[in-house]
Amino acid sequence: MKHQDALYAAEELQLHRAISEAISVTKNREDLFKLIFSELEKMFTLSMAGISILDRTKTHLEVFLGSTFVRDEQLNHLIKRQITPVAGTIFISMMETRQPVHVEFEKMEKEFVRDEDKEILKTLVSFGITDVVLTPIITGGDIIGFMMIGSKGDKRIQESQIPLLQKIVNNIGPSVKNYVIYDRLLQQDSLKNILLKMNNALAQLKDRDKLLLEFTREMHKVIPVKYLGLNIKMPVSRIPVSASFILDKAGDISQLQISKNQDIPILVLKGFCDISKNQLSREFLAEEFSILCGQSMYFRSLQAKYELKTIHFNSFMEDDGGETNLIIAKYDNQQLFEREIEFLHSIVPQFSFILKNFFAYEEINSLKQQLEKEKTLWIEEINLNDSFQEIIGSSIEIQNMLYKIKQVAPIDATVLIQGETGTGKELIAHAVHNISSRKNKALVKVNCAALPAQLIESDLFGHEKGSFTGAIESRIGKFELANGGTIFLDEIGEMPFELQAKLLRVLQEGEFERVGGKSVIKTDVRVIAATNRQLVKEVEAGKFRSDLFFRLNVFPVTAPPLRDRLEDIPLLVKYFMEKYSKRVGKPITSIKKMALDALCDYTWPGNVRELEHVIERAVIVAHGQTLEPDQFIFSSVQPAEIEPVQIKTMEEIEVEHIIRALKAAKGKVTGDGGAADLLGLNGKTLASRMRKLGIKRETMFSRM
Repeated sequence: MKHQDALYAAEELQLHRAISEAISVTKNREDLFKLIFSELEKMFTLSMAGISILDRTKTHLEVFLGSTFVRDEQLNHLIKRQITPVAGTIFISMMETRQPVHVEFEKMEKEFVRDEDKEILKTLVSFGITDVVLTPIITGGDIIGFMMIGSKGDKRIQESQIPLLQKIVNNIGPSVKNYVIYDRLLQQDSLKNILLKMNNALAQLKDRDKLLLEFTREMHKVIPVKYLGLNIKMPVSRIPVSASFILDKAGDISQLQISKNQDIPILVLKGFCDISKNQLSREFLAEEFSILCGQSMYFRSLQAKYELKTIHFNSFMEDDGGETNLIIAKYDNQQLFEREIEFLHSIVPQFSFILKNFFAYEEINSLKQQLEKEKTLWIEEINLNDSFQEIIGSSIEIQNMLYKIKQVAPIDATVLIQGETGTGKELIAHAVHNISSRKNKALVKVNCAALPAQLIESDLFGHEKGSFTGAIESRIGKFELANGGTIFLDEIGEMPFELQAKLLRVLQEGEFERVGGKSVIKTDVRVIAATNRQLVKEVEAGKFRSDLFFRLNVFPVTAPPLRDRLEDIPLLVKYFMEKYSKRVGKPITSIKKMALDALCDYTWPGNVRELEHVIERAVIVAHGQTLEPDQFIFSSVQPAEIEPVQIKTMEEIEVEHIIRALKAAKGKVTGDGGAADLLGLNGKTLASRMRKLGIKRETMFSRM
C-alpha cells in the first residue's frame, strides 16, 4: 500500500510539474489548455473537459475556450453552449460552498433543476457519459468560473481524486484570469482599431455604401457575424437609411441590400424594449425570436432563408432626433458574450457620431451639386421665377395673374388683391414685393381682421406715451416700420370705417400722426391690400369709403379660385406631397389615379389652403408610398352659390356717391353741411365734377 501511495504521489508531482511547465512556455490559449487536458488524462479517465467563466454580474457562464475539449466531435457539437444562466442550477450552491461537486447520472435530475440543463445532461448520457466533476476556479479569493470533466462507463472519477483536481484547478486559475484580462484588453484594442479605421474611411470614402460595408467587415473581425442590419436616421436626413448584410464565415459579403426606405421593422423591435432609455439593448433568443417572427414578415424571411434563431438588437438615440439601430446574428446562432455586448455598447454611439458627420458632409455635397446644376437657370430667371416659386400652376388663369404681377411690380402703384379665402393672396403680395425695387427693404404684414378695432390705429400708426390707458411708452407703428419698403394690409375690408379716412391720407399725402401725437410723420411706403370681400358692394352699403376704394383699386389683381383652374391640381398635389412627406419622414412618391380624380371632382370651397390640408392629412395616415382615395377627408362645407357680379364703371359709382351726398345735404352743394363739405371737396371742384358727370338738380330729385 505504501508503495502504491508513493507511486501516486510521484505521478501527482509529475502532473503538477508538467502543467506548470506548460503554463510557463505556452502562449496560445488553445494549445495551453489542450496540453493541460492531455496531462489530466494521464491520471483521470476523461471523455470530456471544459472551462467556463462567470461574467462580471456573476449571472451567466461563458465558454472560456473556443470549443469544449471532447474526444467525440459529434458530442462536442451538441453540448457546446456559449452562454448559460446560472440561476436555478447547481452552480449557485457551488458559489456559496466553493467546493467541487461530483454529479453522477442518477443524481442529475435532482441537482440540475433547469429544463435546459436536463436536456444537456440527457445528451451526455446518450453518449455514455456517466458522471461529471464541477470544480470552482478561485483566484484572489474570488470565484471566476468552473472546470468540468466527465468520464464514460465504469471508469468513473474517484472521490479520492477530487482534492487533486482542486489543486490543479487552483494552479491554472491565475492563467485563466490573465487570459480573461487579456481578452478585455484585446477588445478595447479592437474597438480603437475599428474607430480609427472608420475615421480613416470617413476621410477617404465619399460613398455611403462603401462606408457601411467597411463597418460590417470590421465588426466581423470582433464578432463572428452572419447577419448584420443597420437602420440609421439622422436629423439632416429625415428618411431612414437601411442596410442589411449576409456574410460568409470568412467575413466576405455574400448578400447586400442598401435602401433609403425603412425596410427593417425597428418599431416592432422597440416594442419589446424600455424606450425610456437612451440606449436600448435586447437579445431575442429562440422562443422570443419566434414571437418576433410572428409579428414581422421581415424576420420570418430571415429565419426561413438563413436559418437565424437568435438576434441581438442595439439602438442608440441622440437628443437631436438622430438614432442608429444595429441588429446582428452570430454564425452559431448563440447569445453574445458579455464582452461582445460591451463592445456593441461602445461601438454603436461612436459609429453614430461618425455617421452624423458623414451624413452632414453628404448633405452639403448634395446641395453643392444641386447648386451647380441649377446655376445657369437661376442666373437667367432669378428676377422672375425665384419670386414665384410658391405660386404653383400652369393654367391660363395663373399665367394671366403672373403677367399682371410682372406688369405692376416694378412701379410703385398700389395693388388690390381680391379673391376667395385660401387662394394665396399673401403669396401674390410676396411676389409683387420680391420683384419690385423695394425688395431689399422690409415687407410688413398687417392682418386687419386679427386686431381689435381700438388697437388697429395704434398698430398701424403708432402712439405716444400716455395717449391712452396702457400706453406706458411711445411705440412706432407699422407704417414707420415699413418706410422705404412695402406694407401688406390683409383683409382690408375689415378695417373700421372711422379709420379709413386716416389710411386715405397716408395713401394720398404720404403722412400721418401717431395716436396722441402732434407732429406729422412722413413715410415712403408702397401699399398692397387684399380682401375676400366684394368691396364694390361694401361701398354701396356704406361700409367702405368709396374714395379709399378708388385709391386702393389702382391696379387690381384677382387670385383665381381652385375650381376655375382644376388642371393645376396635379402640380399642387405633387408639391404638397413632397413638402409633407419630408416633414413627417415618409417616402410618399405617387398617388392613385382614382385618388387624383376624386381631388379634381371636388368643389374646393377652401381653395388651395384646403387642398394643402387634405394632402397633409393623407400623408400622415398613409401606410405605403402611394396616396389612396380613402385617405382623403373632405370638408362638409359646400361653396356658396356664386352670384354673377354686376361690375359698375368708376364713373357710375362716382355719380351714385355724389348723388347720395347731395341727398344727405338736402340739395345743398356748398357751404357748411353741403355735399362738398361732406365729401371733403372744394365747392368749386364738386360743381365742376357734377357738370362733367352730367349731374343736375332735376337728376338728383328724380332719384330721391
